[in-house]
Amino acid sequence: MRKMCKCLFRIVCSQKFDKYFTMRFFEFKKLNESRGVTARTPGETYVNDSNPADILTFNGVQILTPQGQQAFETSEEMLAALELAIPPGSIKIEDNKPNASTRAAIIASVTDTSGDEQLWVRYIREVPPQGVNTMWQTLRGYKYGKAAKEESIPIKPSDIITDEDPRDVVTLANDVKTGIAAQVQGTPYTPLASIMTTAVDLAMQGAVTPIKGGAEYSRVVAKYGGEYLGPIAVIGGGVVKGDIANMLSKFKIKSLQGSTVYFPQNTTEELIDSVFTLPNGMELQVSTKIHTGGGAASSLSGVAKQLTPAIERKFPIGAQIIKDLGEMSAVAGPLKVAKDLGIITDADITAFNAISKSSQNINSIQSPTLVTMTQAQGVEEGTLGRVDYRVFYHCLTAVVNKVIVAVNDLKEFQDAMMAALNNNNYLQLITDARSSGDNLTLDYYGKFPAVFAGRPYLRNKSYFATGQKGRLGFKLGH
Repeated sequence: MRKMCKCLFRIVCSQKFDKYFTMRFFEFKKLNESRGVTARTPGETYVNDSNPADILTFNGVQILTPQGQQAFETSEEMLAALELAIPPGSIKIEDNKPNASTRAAIIASVTDTSGDEQLWVRYIREVPPQGVNTMWQTLRGYKYGKAAKEESIPIKPSDIITDEDPRDVVTLANDVKTGIAAQVQGTPYTPLASIMTTAVDLAMQGAVTPIKGGAEYSRVVAKYGGEYLGPIAVIGGGVVKGDIANMLSKFKIKSLQGSTVYFPQNTTEELIDSVFTLPNGMELQVSTKIHTGGGAASSLSGVAKQLTPAIERKFPIGAQIIKDLGEMSAVAGPLKVAKDLGIITDADITAFNAISKSSQNINSIQSPTLVTMTQAQGVEEGTLGRVDYRVFYHCLTAVVNKVIVAVNDLKEFQDAMMAALNNNNYLQLITDARSSGDNLTLDYYGKFPAVFAGRPYLRNKSYFATGQKGRLGFKLGH
């Protein structure tokens, strides 16, 4: 499970206040979707208006009022109670500003994509007799992520396999079943426990049989469940579809049965999802994907590791860009590439590094070039007035987006990318999920070596005017 809130499910207060205020749980079951934030249930999401990769996962809502009353006597008293209720060091975000007439508050706990808890505060005059329904329509700068809801369903390998211990297929199957059951129990996704148990059993048998009720979860099962269902199918179920038979012949083994599998825990920047230790002692890296393609942008870090001296000699500029963006920091890498491509100069980099990360004033940029780029970098309406807006990140986003345009037009970068991607000895396991009515069928096949085709292009899902959440990623287009 994502980290639950550290303070909203306990009350932190001094003796002075503990008899004067209470934080009350809301009855989610009494609310409906049209009522906004107070209607959300744990696991639902909000997506940043300007950055689809910035997703907040909802944990819960509580109301801060004096015990048995609808509001504090003064705004100052409410703010003092709020300060005691939120522990020092917590990430507190004000959805609106308090004033003399706001004497109560709604507090929402969410988890960001880095796994950190954020406490959002909405100030209100008082809790009306009918409750706070309709008083908080959305988190400022975010929209209700109904389409992204499945991303929060806790069945990723990282949710249920938290070590790198090698497992035989029977142990893996049992760990997956018990892990998923524990993760979804008591959540809106409880039906997934039996669906995934059936999926695991069928994978162990190498069988393709309709799973009743599975169609609703088709994509999330294929995207995340495939990372362990595929290994179970080819090791336990003996599935040899696609190129698996050719791979076995190359490794001079008759089957993958008897192999063990482990899941690297630091996979956010790599291309592989699991590693098989074959019966002959060889290790086989495995990359998984959905039959229809798509998915999140991959990082350049894994690609950089596949560069060879020959590739670097043949495509020196493209290879250097891959290394800079994949191995340097998420700030230094784009700045260096921007300088190498003539977008900015060393003086501009010096000016950029001098920008205070707390500044919201564009005049804090001491470079005409960077000022012009930042002013030209569009943002969503209202962003410049947000409390989390920072000139540093706005300027960085402008530089990154200039880099993306320049690099994506550079054929040598594309050639270096494809050479590095296809310099691999991976098995690519593909999950083919198909829905028919209420039923879901799952099938698995392999490509060996993993084949990467298409036009590689950089994609910005990590840089925006209110923050930065990782390195540049890439995808393969047509």
